[in-house]
Amino acid sequence: MISLPENEKLDVSSLAGVFQNTTNSYKFYWFLAILDILQEDGTQLTISKKEIALRMLSRVWYPLDYFKLSFGAQDGFKQVATFISSKIEIDNRLNAPNLLAQINQKFSPEEVTDLGREINKNLIRWVPFRFIRPFFSAETQRLSDQNVNSAIEKLSNELFDTEPGRVMYRISAECIQVNPLWVSYFQKHSSILRGFIFWHLVKFIQKNNPNVIGLTEKLEKPVKRDLNLASRFWKGYLAENPDVTCIYSDRPITSQNLSLDHFLPWSYVAHDQLWNIIPVPKTINFSKGNCLPSFELYFERLSTLQYGAVQFYREKESMKMLEDYDQIFKTDLRTLSIEQFSAILKNHLLPHFQTARNLGFSYPYIYDTSFTK
Repeated sequence: MISLPENEKLDVSSLAGVFQNTTNSYKFYWFLAILDILQEDGTQLTISKKEIALRMLSRVWYPLDYFKLSFGAQDGFKQVATFISSKIEIDNRLNAPNLLAQINQKFSPEEVTDLGREINKNLIRWVPFRFIRPFFSAETQRLSDQNVNSAIEKLSNELFDTEPGRVMYRISAECIQVNPLWVSYFQKHSSILRGFIFWHLVKFIQKNNPNVIGLTEKLEKPVKRDLNLASRFWKGYLAENPDVTCIYSDRPITSQNLSLDHFLPWSYVAHDQLWNIIPVPKTINFSKGNCLPSFELYFERLSTLQYGAVQFYREKESMKMLEDYDQIFKTDLRTLSIEQFSAILKNHLLPHFQTARNLGFSYPYIYDTSFTK
């Protein structure tokens, strides 16, 4: 477990207790947003709640919308994300502007106002107060929920100057003001604090997504992927098997139109292992996007294509190319018939298909035969 650096002037133990028994994700992203703002400008001690909330949304967008992770039944991010998606289509490509930039570019003034209402209702109504409640646990332990916020606001203002070690920030109607003593601590220990937050965040998300793979890769915007191995794998196979066609459209695949498709969407698996990657024409890959393909229509063709490629490299004794397959087949690939290969691959893929569907990935993708580009 990660521990926070001690400071004799600050109530670090209460800060460490902020994420104990956390029932929603707000606190993680609230703290990260504050650290982000202070890292950009350490003199910006007065920060609007709305700015923090928008940065929270920007950070949570990829885990929530792109990777489709669950943040639990009490999550308020989902309602705000649904509102945003109802107004504009967010560009989730790796090189796209961040969420805040896209909102600023595409929202009308009226929609910005409506977004502010959604943020107030679902995000900042509670979190500014509940984040620092551990610092005032003795004063608030007997209060009803309806009285806690006002008590914390009052205490944060009364003690801001007299007991700065207890008061990370004080709260007003629209803003928080971060205590300079705490700002120094945040800047000095930024890396440790972020590690502390992410350690607790992974535990929280794991609890709400017990069957999801690659969680640590899904907490932030994805980085550029390395498909060099997959490209060599399929180009080498296609060079000697020019009659291979797309499993979705049955179109020929050439060196000019070649694209690499993740059968299970990359936004679900968050890896580039070869057993999940197949060659398709570029236009087909674009139309499929992050959808789950129809298992009933396309699995047999997927399995046949994969088996052919595996046997091709096995016969060439290019075992380095087949290391990804060892992780799921766990047997000598030379001994497998196509029926055995297909059965193992099917048993591996089906649970992931169900989990991905439960998370909300669009299903099923079926190639539109009228699409002729």
